[in-house]
Amino acid sequence: MYEFLGVICNLPNHATVPFFYADRRVGGLGTCRLTDDADIWTIARAAQLLTCRDPTVRNICREQLHDTIRRGFRNEHPGVLLRYAEVGSNLWTLARQVAKRLGVRIDVSGDENLRIVADDVSVSPVKAIRGLRKVARQRYTRDLISDKSHQGVVATGLSLEDKSKDMARLVSCRTPLSFRDWRYLHRARLDILPLRGHSWFCSQEQDTSCRRCGKENETGFHVLNHCEEGLQLATKRHNTIQDLLESLLVKQGHDVTINNAIPGKRLRPDVEFQLSGSRVMVDVVVCYDQPGSMENAYQRKYDKYSSHGRILPLVVGSLGSWYPRNDEIRSILGINGRSWGAFRFKARLAAIQGSMDMVCAHFHHGAPNPEAEDNPPLPVVTPYPLD
Repeated sequence: MYEFLGVICNLPNHATVPFFYADRRVGGLGTCRLTDDADIWTIARAAQLLTCRDPTVRNICREQLHDTIRRGFRNEHPGVLLRYAEVGSNLWTLARQVAKRLGVRIDVSGDENLRIVADDVSVSPVKAIRGLRKVARQRYTRDLISDKSHQGVVATGLSLEDKSKDMARLVSCRTPLSFRDWRYLHRARLDILPLRGHSWFCSQEQDTSCRRCGKENETGFHVLNHCEEGLQLATKRHNTIQDLLESLLVKQGHDVTINNAIPGKRLRPDVEFQLSGSRVMVDVVVCYDQPGSMENAYQRKYDKYSSHGRILPLVVGSLGSWYPRNDEIRSILGINGRSWGAFRFKARLAAIQGSMDMVCAHFHHGAPNPEAEDNPPLPVVTPYPLD
């Protein structure tokens, strides 16, 4: 199935498999692996038959299970568990095999309270499908975040904030992202854009420096945050988030000033206002979606402005991450949850759209009129085989 998803998402054949099944809140697709789903339905139906409300069905199924166990033990005392080699295949032997593959345990300590347990999830048979799908998704999410290659780096940044449904909304049927943005976004989050700095795309003999500024290795980190030729679009991305913040604070009744210089200094905080007679500054920074980068960006802003008043840095990842300490702004200013949630979603969306504009401009460097093409093609990379 992931081969088919790879073709749809325009991903190369070395895209990490957990991405397709990981939680959408960390940038995954959130789909369910068909083999896993077949196993989940098998064990769920077996458990549901054993707890069926109809006593006739329940008793027949339990007797079948007991008969399977007796034949598996060859009618001997179960001091040594024998293989079910001579039992044949039925629902209960399949359920046993599935439980082993999924790492699932069926707790039958109480006849009326059968539970299906896996990892930190314990559910009743009625809710087994949803519960076990959640377990599978959590496992793939952990695999994506712990990916030892560069493909899990952005997922670690997105996982810093996993309470909201912002990322799930972005991949819903009403997604505000354009088709062009989606073509770039998945590759950018996995850091597998066809850039010179990646060994899988260019040989060791080729020049790995940025095709535009020529100063650093051409990687997603560089293109989205450090390329001097992309500074204009990076500023536009920053200002879009700043405008959203200004609009929010004005609606909350604050008299804000924008880019107002601090007397005697060359510092210009993005947004400044008075709160209980004290100066409060909010400065926006868009950085790479890596926990270390976001922490460093927050600390730099704090060190830069803390001696001139209360500084509340707003750190947004270039691919949609949300630094948890941003929510201190809401707590301090008393912004209601609905307004703050709408702002958070719009700010993350603006960061993603601005970053996709930067990627598009980077690939069209040197084109006569790159803005005229609505859906620019990515450089061709061999997709998954369809056979």
